[in-house]
Amino acid sequence: MANSFLPVYRSGFTGPSKNIGGSTEYHIDLKILKNMPLQERIRAMDSLANQYQSIGRQIEFSNPGVSGKTWNPAAPLAEKVDLLERGAAAHGHSQHQGWDSYDFYVPFKGKSRFDPGAVEGASIYIPAVPGGKIRRGSGGGYGYYSEALDPTGKVVFRVGHGDITRPEEQAAIDVTGDGAATTAAGQTAPAGSSPKDIMAAVFLGNILGEIMNKNQSGAPQQPEADPITGYEDTEEGDIKFLQKLAKNQEQQEAKQDKINEEERYYQNQLAQKEALQTKLQMAEMLKSAQEAYVAPKAVF
Repeated sequence: MANSFLPVYRSGFTGPSKNIGGSTEYHIDLKILKNMPLQERIRAMDSLANQYQSIGRQIEFSNPGVSGKTWNPAAPLAEKVDLLERGAAAHGHSQHQGWDSYDFYVPFKGKSRFDPGAVEGASIYIPAVPGGKIRRGSGGGYGYYSEALDPTGKVVFRVGHGDITRPEEQAAIDVTGDGAATTAAGQTAPAGSSPKDIMAAVFLGNILGEIMNKNQSGAPQQPEADPITGYEDTEEGDIKFLQKLAKNQEQQEAKQDKINEEERYYQNQLAQKEALQTKLQMAEMLKSAQEAYVAPKAVF
């Protein structure tokens, strides 16, 4: 699967607990907008992992359930989807509405987060959207942090727990580009497009580029099926797999809606039954009181 990486910008450095908002020392917290399409979230993680690999580091998740797992941009799509979902679920100690959060370290390749000197003072990066902005700040228990905004001004990525004693020089950056992302195949999203449109143009451009390359190189070879997804190990196969995931999610949501509706009906019937029983008990109590009542005799 070909990758089109997003631009990434440094957001300070990892640091001791007292300098990063009181959290676990030398770790990084990344937040991705929850309603961002799955393929775009994966591209953001690939972009970060690629940057860390370029400086000899790797992303190592730390929360229970994904502890010790590393993000590999070259891994099969199904593995990335699984790790992305489990990584967000593992951040149960701190949930933020509308966001998926990921805790990780960036040790040197061949080391783990437990090796001395592997994660101390490591560079922190944040993915950006062409035509958007990066703004930085500190405080609020998040240490030194950065936010990535799309061309419309919406925050789509956040990264924090950087060392407040080692901030970047610029408090804000205009991300290079005019809001368009042009691929080798010439697919361009117009200026002012949303991140979804921009990244979709890149995604489409990769597919068209591969198709053109195949046409120019003669008869294409039949791609093998990915043993995990069951689809061809191509961009087209990846799209089909993502579409299947989305359809399954819609079916699960519809099933859950039906269950919730049935549960509400059951609770309503139960409440009516309890109310009726209360009325009957009150009526019985009133009847018993009336039967036990003896009118006083008149005294002449």
